[in-house]
Amino acid sequence: MVKYNISSIDSYSYEPLRKQVYEVLREAILKGNIEPGKKITEVEIAEELNVSRTPVREAFRMLELEELIIIIPQQGVFIAGIKSKEEIDEIFLVRRELEGLAAYQAAKNITREQAEKLELYSEQIKECIENNNLKRCVRLDISFHQIIKGASNNKWLEKFLDSLFEKVTRFRSKSLGQKGRMKKALNEHKKLATAIANGESELARDLAQKHIDRAWDSIIQIFEQEHS
Repeated sequence: MVKYNISSIDSYSYEPLRKQVYEVLREAILKGNIEPGKKITEVEIAEELNVSRTPVREAFRMLELEELIIIIPQQGVFIAGIKSKEEIDEIFLVRRELEGLAAYQAAKNITREQAEKLELYSEQIKECIENNNLKRCVRLDISFHQIIKGASNNKWLEKFLDSLFEKVTRFRSKSLGQKGRMKKALNEHKKLATAIANGESELARDLAQKHIDRAWDSIIQIFEQEHS
């Protein structure tokens, strides 16, 4: 019986088992397939993935270092989550500035190929909305932001944004699934893509920050609903 919504291990992969277990658990956590606060055990994960407990234990240590799980002695292993509205505010306050900076730098450095990808992703998101395919919308939304990060040509900016992005990824599907939010996000994407492609760096910064502000508001609403 499947207890956790996680992908299976690739039996043909040459990667160490601990890394494979780590990757499938990390993906499940970041996608929200295993909810924050849920208790997980070595035995159950090992049984579901058909591996021994050793690679699961090693994967748990890796996930703990990323603060994706919490290991509490005598109690067990729990999926980490955002604990307060204040924590969301702290994350988004920093993310707002860094996303604005990334858009500013992208407008100065973006290649034609990257600009075309931004436009393509916007068109594909439009199709997803028309087909009510939320999962694909979320994947494309992530890809859209990854292009902007890459176009900034600043590896440290990318790393910091990746870290912040992961903290709120588990709220992403619920945020974009709110009535009308995806259509608004699409319009924001189109304006942002145009500003970046045209090299309008200050406008790109402003549009990116406003886009993050709206995502911030949306996630706060979800958090408050879940904790009311």
